[in-house]
Order: sequence, then C-alpha cells, then structure tokens
Amino acid sequence: MDRDNDSRSSFVFPLIFFVLIAAAGGMLLITSSVVWLATVMGSLLRAMLIVSGACIVAAAAIYLIWLRRTIVCIRDRIETVYEVAHAARTGYDWLAGKFRLLGALLGVRQAYDVLKK
Repeated sequence: MDRDNDSRSSFVFPLIFFVLIAAAGGMLLITSSVVWLATVMGSLLRAMLIVSGACIVAAAAIYLIWLRRTIVCIRDRIETVYEVAHAARTGYDWLAGKFRLLGALLGVRQAYDVLKK
C-alpha cells in the first residue's frame, strides 16, 4: 500500500511542477512575442491585439480538433450513467411499492386473524 502512495505522490508532484513550468514558459513566450511585435510595428496595442487574436484562433483550433470529440464522449458517458441510475431508482421504487402492498396485505390479514379469534 505504501508503495502505491509513494508512486502516486512521486508522479503527481512532478506533473504539477511540469504544468506550472510549462504555463510560465507559455506566458513568457506570449509576452516576448508581444514585445517583439510591438518593436517591429511600433504600436503596443496592435501587437497585443494580433497576438491575442492568434491565441484565440489557436485555442479554438485545439478545441475543435482535439477536445470537442472528447467532451461529447464524456457527456454521452455521463448521460448513460444517469439513465442507469434512473432505471435503478425506478426499479427500486417499483419493488418498494410491491413490498409495501405485501406488508399492507399481511397487516390486514393479521388484523383479520385477531378479530376472528
């Protein structure tokens, strides 16, 4: 058990560190692109608009190419889980109703037996 926890922690912390370093590198790349384009164009505002527009286009492309199918698949799986849970709940309610009816019938039978004596 301890070996499993050690392997998880030895994977999680480097993964978090990697993601943070990659995000910092991406921000530095975008910032340096804006500064370089501003020196070339002579306008910081235009450089920021161009680089942010390129980032938005890249994000949209990533979503449409890779993430959209995955999100649809996850949504379908969640709907399947919901449908199974709903069917289980419906079956449970039906079975509970039958047991309540049986209990009520047995209660009536017992009351009849008491009155008959």
